Amino acid sequence: MSLIPDEMNFIPGKSMKIKNVSTFKDDNVCIGSYAIKNDTVVSQYEMQLKYSLIVIKLKNVSKNCSFNHHQSANYSTPGYFSIVNEGLYEVNLSPEVFNDDYKINSIDFFSDSKINYQVNNDTIKSFDLNFNKYTIKINNQDTKLIYSKVEYYGLKNLNANVLFYKIEDETYVYIMTPLKKNILLDKNILYDQIFG
Repeated sequence: MSLIPDEMNFIPGKSMKIKNVSTFKDDNVCIGSYAIKNDTVVSQYEMQLKYSLIVIKLKNVSKNCSFNHHQSANYSTPGYFSIVNEGLYEVNLSPEVFNDDYKINSIDFFSDSKINYQVNNDTIKSFDLNFNKYTIKINNQDTKLIYSKVEYYGLKNLNANVLFYKIEDETYVYIMTPLKKNILLDKNILYDQIFG
């Protein structure tokens, strides 16, 4: 099954249901979600009036799915993408990442800077980084990518907290960044918001 671009529809105010995670604490607002058919695949949040959070749901993740990180300044990102605007940067998603009949066996995270793990186990990969560009590659295939590049004028890098949470056959990818360029981002704030 291949997706056509207009199948990813934005629903204002709708929040993704995440297995075994209750709603976020404090003053957090769900801007809305993107759905394909009846399945919510991406949600956007504003956290504490200071941070932007995007959550991406990957389905059909195998029990033994591997996760690898690579530090690489240049990484090719060919193909068609659906775009989610995050203010200071854009998140570009290959629609094929969300195919129902697609089994995910490996996830590779490429970034132009070093990542610093807070948690690194079979269920949770939580780390911070200062990026200009990152790419998430599924099953080592160039047609199945999620990537971001800082596009905001005058801004070269952006701090981010990234968390991969695997539960059953799904993996949720959380990416938190400052809402504006001068806001500091504590390296543990995302993990604390979800599991604290």
